[in-house]
Amino acid sequence: MSRRKVEITGLMNERDFPHVVELALPRGGFRSRSSEFEAFHRELGIPIRRGRGRYETEQFYVRFCFPHTTAADAFRDRFGDERLTYTPRKL
Repeated sequence: MSRRKVEITGLMNERDFPHVVELALPRGGFRSRSSEFEAFHRELGIPIRRGRGRYETEQFYVRFCFPHTTAADAFRDRFGDERLTYTPRKL
């Protein structure tokens, strides 16, 4: 079974940028806040990297990946939700 390109890219982003902030996707999406996300990343001079999304009890979560903890903590402080650290699964 092959994976979709988005899944592979998300996994690679989480592996290469292990400091992750997971946001619950609101009804209607992030359209109203996407410019805020872009401005935040522009201020820090880092590209926007998205990780793998996930569903949990009818709620979808989007992951933003960062190269260092200070950027991830600043993003979490500004936009809320939870900060995680990527750890690879053992097979």
